[in-house]
Amino acid sequence: MVDIHSHILPGIDDGSRSMEETVEMLRVAREHGTTTIVASPHADTQYHYDPEHVDALIASATLLAGPGIEIVRGCDFHLMFDNLERALRFPERYTINGRCYLLMELSDLTIFSNTSALWSQLEEAGMKIILTHPERNPLLRQRFEQVEEWVSQGRYMQVTAQSLLGLFGQKALDFARLLLDRGLVHFIASDAHDTKGRPPRLDLAHRWVAERYSPRLADLLCIEHPKAAVEGRPLDLSGFPPAVAARKSGLLARLLRR
Repeated sequence: MVDIHSHILPGIDDGSRSMEETVEMLRVAREHGTTTIVASPHADTQYHYDPEHVDALIASATLLAGPGIEIVRGCDFHLMFDNLERALRFPERYTINGRCYLLMELSDLTIFSNTSALWSQLEEAGMKIILTHPERNPLLRQRFEQVEEWVSQGRYMQVTAQSLLGLFGQKALDFARLLLDRGLVHFIASDAHDTKGRPPRLDLAHRWVAERYSPRLADLLCIEHPKAAVEGRPLDLSGFPPAVAARKSGLLARLLRR
């Protein structure tokens, strides 16, 4: 599996606190089926994002972790003026693996009325927007039509693996299910911050989707689409989501599981 969103690097945001914890997180990810993981530290008003420092930490972590898992650079990009200005000048400093996909986190407190227009500027510079964990954003949970519109405009949605397991609460789980039912989820990622509370585990979410929707959809969300993002390739959305997907998670299926 390919994990496009994690906070595995030590001491640069609210994720790993030490290189020892980083190595342990990488061990957990590798032992549970992740072969590539994107280190995506925050870039916001609280945490300074320095891609050269990130690259140095990735090099150290790669040596200490050993074979079996690849670490590539990304960024948990917050939509603010300074970030926007820098990304327009140097997109490869913020995108996944220096290619074209950009992880985008929106505030829980306000969503700018010109968000779509700001994204368009980034897209005109060659970037593709992946909105991270919309199911955990209380504002977006009240704006399903907005999420639907963004997807129709070519933006992508990434759900957190643990949301599907109920670990971010019932509201996040319900909204994640709604997005899956409507074919609006393109990626599942761990958004890992540690080894216990928020570990780098995609396997449980992969199994959850495979059982409730289809193995094919699970592979697309946890393997094929994330791999395309790391490699900078377009997603093949012909026939997406698989025809079996939304039917197995609808009201009838939920009634039958009771």
